[in-house]
Amino acid sequence: MRITHIRTVCYGQPAVPIHAKRFGHDQEIVLVTVEAEGGLEGSAMARAHGGQSGRGLAEAIVKSLAPRVVGQDARDHEAIWQAMVSMEPAGYVPVFAVSAIDVALWDLLGKATNVPLYRMLGGRSNRILAYASSANMESIDAYVAEARRCVARGYKAYKLHPFQVAAKDIELCRAVREAVGPDVALMLDVAKAYDRIDSLKVGRAIDKLGFTWYEEPTSHYDIEGYAQLRRALDIPIVGAETVAGHVYSVANFLRADALDMVLCDVYWKAGVTGMVKTAVLCEAFGVKVASHHGASPLMNYANLHVLCGATNAEYIEILVPEEGYDYALKAYLAPDAQGFVRPPEAPGIGVEIDHDYIAANKKFELTT
Repeated sequence: MRITHIRTVCYGQPAVPIHAKRFGHDQEIVLVTVEAEGGLEGSAMARAHGGQSGRGLAEAIVKSLAPRVVGQDARDHEAIWQAMVSMEPAGYVPVFAVSAIDVALWDLLGKATNVPLYRMLGGRSNRILAYASSANMESIDAYVAEARRCVARGYKAYKLHPFQVAAKDIELCRAVREAVGPDVALMLDVAKAYDRIDSLKVGRAIDKLGFTWYEEPTSHYDIEGYAQLRRALDIPIVGAETVAGHVYSVANFLRADALDMVLCDVYWKAGVTGMVKTAVLCEAFGVKVASHHGASPLMNYANLHVLCGATNAEYIEILVPEEGYDYALKAYLAPDAQGFVRPPEAPGIGVEIDHDYIAANKKFELTT
């Protein structure tokens, strides 16, 4: 099953709410298609970061990675992944380019075998709990209102992206806990904003409030600081979300006994292959993986499949309000009345891409 072509189509899209204030109100997404002999195709998406054009991603995929992929047997996915990842540490390609090809390749393999991806990865479960993940909002009242809306819609867990000011964040966490009651799982994601002193202060407060986890309180370069914080608190410490080096860097956190859970997604962890490696590494250390959003609806579906195949995952992240993050597909993830989402049973990732939407917002196309 030889790979014959890799195509990229870049299209414009309103920036997701969590990034719009920092990087402008538009973003570019690259649809990546891997084609094999006989016309079978697999798809993925790569999101340009920091307000950049998608051209850099498309060129990394078509000009740097495609020569190492086209002509290979699609079933040799580990050899293909290793060839691509070898280009990343020196900065020749971003990890997002590797991720997109790898996810598209797994989608193709699922279609070739007529099996949904989660079953290819072990089929541990056909459902997983979803947690709603907030945007950055202007007031405590706004967070409280959104948390209540999410719970009313079926979510059993809610994650706050707070103000990043320790005293105000403690006040926020208390207000949301009071609003949703003791039975809703709450998480706090500080996005690396605190120093060690504030990390400990806020951690002690949310520990008493019964939060489920404490995410990236301080710089991910401070591995020893994470280890110290973990020893000082009972609440699970979560990190390594966007650390360079994906699975290989995660190993450093685990050797230092610095994390209770590792953030994991197909986009930052080098595709399905890299995310599976990360989950298995964590399992060997007795550490759970915490879902990080996949950077686009299609990639978050890929996350869902991997999480349902893994043995050490409990939740999938869904960014809210969902309408700001749902684009270019015909259907999107949403929890049922019990708070669960289920992977599609169609082959591969099992989603239908809205090609009309992409064509209407197309910027350019590059292909091998």
